[in-house]
Amino acid sequence: MSSVQVIEASGSPAAIGETIGRALEVILPEAITRHRQELARRGISWDLALDLARRLRDDLEGNLPKTAEELAALARAAGVDVDALVSLNALQETLFLARRIRMEEGCTSLAVPAEASNDGSVFLAHNEDALPCRHERVYVVRVRPADEPAFVAFAYGGLFLYQGVNEVGIGSTGNALQVTDIRIGVPKLFLYREVLRASTLAGAIQAALLPERANGNNHLIATADGEIYDIEVTGRHYALHYVGNEPFSHANHVLAPDLRSLEEGDTLDSQLRRNRAQRLLTLAAGQHTVETLQALLRDHANQPNALCKHLDPAADHASRTIAGLVIDVTRRELWVAPGAPCRVAFERIPLA
Repeated sequence: MSSVQVIEASGSPAAIGETIGRALEVILPEAITRHRQELARRGISWDLALDLARRLRDDLEGNLPKTAEELAALARAAGVDVDALVSLNALQETLFLARRIRMEEGCTSLAVPAEASNDGSVFLAHNEDALPCRHERVYVVRVRPADEPAFVAFAYGGLFLYQGVNEVGIGSTGNALQVTDIRIGVPKLFLYREVLRASTLAGAIQAALLPERANGNNHLIATADGEIYDIEVTGRHYALHYVGNEPFSHANHVLAPDLRSLEEGDTLDSQLRRNRAQRLLTLAAGQHTVETLQALLRDHANQPNALCKHLDPAADHASRTIAGLVIDVTRRELWVAPGAPCRVAFERIPLA
């Protein structure tokens, strides 16, 4: 029996949101409490956070009405305030807009094109690193919308950070970037949901580049046909990178030279993780399987700056790896480790 909670939802955006909200009603109040406490620790009042959330929600409702409807239904079903749920999903935007604070949270993502796997499969993989203020409950949503592609995606802690694959063979994962052109707009996490609505590669890329976005992120998008693009997005700019036939990795620093002037903060942790991941991917090029990627996600070299991170007692509120994910884009299935991948087993969760 799987230890990963799988939430089955279908129908309209409101019906999907209601089903997911009922499944999360136990954890969401605690997730919002932790979020509120983190903002207070950073010197940001809850009144200010909710005011920012209302302004961000206005843009969400005006530009992504289906996601806004799903969000509102989820909040109602879970018994939480919708603006509190927006704020939970907009931590990076809130920290920057309220006090220009950099969010020390990041992840590592990997892409394996067909030429780099042992059987022609296309894979994405990801380790989710989160701050202690994030609720660590990991779950999977398997969703069949009334008029859009079905999808299966990893998520955690009440976030719309849906990383997975849809039935037409579009897979999506990504990473935070630390940029300086954050503004009022649609919070970045909601764009993950939009990518999985897409029925074409162009549509998925366009979803990540929504002009009314508040913030940027790195999006790694693959198709079952073998096309893989990495899109580095800031609040106002972006860079598109075609992955081609070699394995590729991304962490939390900008790779595109044209975007580096918008980046701030120390990127050493990110560079160490990305370089290690790229080396391991390259060493096994042509031989990659679900198992080789799972092993890579367990790697501890350069701890505490490892791919599989553990809390560093010497660091203040440092992030830790709370889950591992391998997306088999070809077979439309996930392999999820609901915890540090060195400590818990990966479980297979198909879309079908």
